[in-house]
Amino acid sequence: MKFLINRDLLYLNLNNISRALSNKPPMPILTGIKIEAKNNKLFLTASNNEISIKADISDKRRLQIEEEGVVVVPGKYFIEIVKKIEAKEIDFSIFEDNIVKIIADRSLFSLNAFEKDNYPQVSFNDSNTKINMDVLNLKQLIRKTTFAASLSESRVILTGISFITEGRKMEIVATDSYRLAKKFMVFENEYPDIKAIIPSRSLEELSRIIDEGDSNIEIHFSPVKVMFKYKNLWFQSRLIDGNYPNTSNLIPTDFLISVKFNKTEIISAIERASLFTSFDSSNIVKLKINSDKTIEIASTNNEIGAVKEEIVPLECSNLLNFEIAFSSKYFLEALRSFDSTEISVHFTGEIKPFIITGQYDVNLTQLILPVRIS
Repeated sequence: MKFLINRDLLYLNLNNISRALSNKPPMPILTGIKIEAKNNKLFLTASNNEISIKADISDKRRLQIEEEGVVVVPGKYFIEIVKKIEAKEIDFSIFEDNIVKIIADRSLFSLNAFEKDNYPQVSFNDSNTKINMDVLNLKQLIRKTTFAASLSESRVILTGISFITEGRKMEIVATDSYRLAKKFMVFENEYPDIKAIIPSRSLEELSRIIDEGDSNIEIHFSPVKVMFKYKNLWFQSRLIDGNYPNTSNLIPTDFLISVKFNKTEIISAIERASLFTSFDSSNIVKLKINSDKTIEIASTNNEIGAVKEEIVPLECSNLLNFEIAFSSKYFLEALRSFDSTEISVHFTGEIKPFIITGQYDVNLTQLILPVRIS
C-alpha cells in the first residue's frame, strides 16, 4: 500500500471516525483504524461495541493512490501524528508487511501495524427501510431530546431514544423516568412504519460530526442496527433490544395553572436561585406563585445560605397560592431545548408532573416530575 494525501483532508476524516474509537474495547485491535486503498479511493474505518464509522475519500486532487492494500494502524497514535504534522501532504506506505512509514517534509514516523486479518468484518449495508431527513432537523431532534435519556445502565432501555414513524409522522421520545422529552415532525412523504431504540450516546456522537448545512441524511433501519449516510460518511449504531415504555398517557392535558415566561429571564432567575444547590447532588429549587401573580424561586443550603429570586411572568392563568419543588438542572436543560423566546409552564398539582411548551416549538414537549417539599 502506498498513497499521497492532503494532510487537512486526512485529519478531517480521521477526526470524524475517531468517534468510534474506544480506550477500553473488547478486543485490542478495535483501538485501531482500518485503512483500505482501492479503486482510487481511500476508506477509513473505526468501530467499537456500539458504533462503527467509515469514511470514503475520493478527492483526486488531494489523494493519489500508487499501490492498493489494507492495513490496521494504532488509531490514537496515527491521529496524533497527523494532527502534529505541519506539512501540506503526507506520504503513507507499508514495508515488511506490518510496518507503516509516514513521511511529511522532514518528519519520518514508523508505526507497527496490527494483524489486519484480526479486524472484525463490519458491513455497512443499505436497507429497504429508510427515511431521508434534512440534517438541520436531525440535529434539532437530537439536541432537544437526548439530554433526557438515562445515564444509568440499570435500565438499559432508558439509555436509548425511541424513534417511531407512522405514515408521514415521526415521534421521538427520551426519558429517564424523572423527566421526559418528546418531539415529533411531519414529513412530506409517507414512510414505512418503524419502531427503533437508538442509544442516546450514539446520536450525540453523530450530532458532533454532522454540520448544520442544507444537506440531507439517509437513515437506514434494520432489525439490529441503524445506519446514517451523510456526505462521505457511514455512521452505524447498534439498536437497543426491547420494548420502550408507553409514555403516551404520561403527558397531562388538564392544568391547574399555566404561567408564561420570557425564556431568558426565567433561565437567569433559576441559574441564580440554584447557585448554592450546585454544590450538592439534589439541585432542588422551589417555585412559589403568589396571589398577586409574582413568582418566587428559592433554594436553601444549610451550610452556605439561601437565595430568593422574584420574577414577574408574562401571563398567569389563575390567581392561586401554589408551591412546587423540582430539580433546577432538569428544568434548565428542558428550557434550553426550546428555540422560542416565550415558554409556558403548565402545572397540574404540587406533586404531579408538569410540562413545558414553547410559543413556536409546537412539536416539542418537556415533562418534569416534581419532588416533595419537606
